Amino acid sequence: MTVRNRVRGEGAFGTIFGIAVVILVGIALFKVVPLHIAGNKVLDAMTEQANFAGVKALEKIQYEIFVIAQEAGTPLLLQDIKIRRHGNDVIVEAKYIQKVSVLGYQYTYGFDKTVQKPVF
Repeated sequence: MTVRNRVRGEGAFGTIFGIAVVILVGIALFKVVPLHIAGNKVLDAMTEQANFAGVKALEKIQYEIFVIAQEAGTPLLLQDIKIRRHGNDVIVEAKYIQKVSVLGYQYTYGFDKTVQKPVF
């Protein structure tokens, strides 16, 4: 006759802990990743609009970046977008801070980007 060692529940704590960690990381990513995606949309708009600095007024470029930033859900204000010419280059600067609470922790996303492109 063989003796079987039956241990019930072995490893259950590790499994439950692992699932809890995955859920917590998922919640954190759900709140943080959209901030970075919106920031990248603003940066893409800054780069794209800087390419048109030779044919558009600087105020028009500033406003178009502002519109895209608002559509992306960022708190970027029109006066926080600085556009200037320096020699043969155009420099586009934008800065904003966005805070979100993630599981009791205050995460601060700081967007402070500068795009410099030659004017053609």
